[in-house]
Amino acid sequence: MWKVYSAWWVVYYIDKETNAPQFLVVKRFALSKKIERIAPKGKIQRGETQEKAAIREVWEEAGLDIDKLTARKKLDTLSLKLTNNDGKIWIDKDITYFLIEYSGNPDHVDVIEGEWFTGAYKRAWIKNVLNLVTYRDLRELYRIAYSSIWDLSVKDQFLSTL
Repeated sequence: MWKVYSAWWVVYYIDKETNAPQFLVVKRFALSKKIERIAPKGKIQRGETQEKAAIREVWEEAGLDIDKLTARKKLDTLSLKLTNNDGKIWIDKDITYFLIEYSGNPDHVDVIEGEWFTGAYKRAWIKNVLNLVTYRDLRELYRIAYSSIWDLSVKDQFLSTL
């Protein structure tokens, strides 16, 4: 058994016309070979902070300009234990979820082919995300992210008046 640490990212940008958040949702092939939509994650490398790992993963997997990515908030950490047929734990995994804001042009997303990704993505409003994502815990994460964006926005507006 070994311990694995991963950073999972939920990327959003603020739509210039509506001033509302849109999310980046990536398409990939599940183990079942069916298409699913997710927010990708990746392993934290030695000497790397969780926030840096999340931003690096966004840069690597979505091709977004790293200088236009900001980790805005740690959303949650999930501990996952995978067992074999004997019931013994063979992977002990902690996944930390981050809300990342992208301040660049969302048309410049270039999802890599490989790692089960199809190279396709969708920018979506929260309502669409909740319909696209099949995993209940991931839908809940997007709800938390959406709520956090509004909390951060209100806080930023308040601080700008001081």
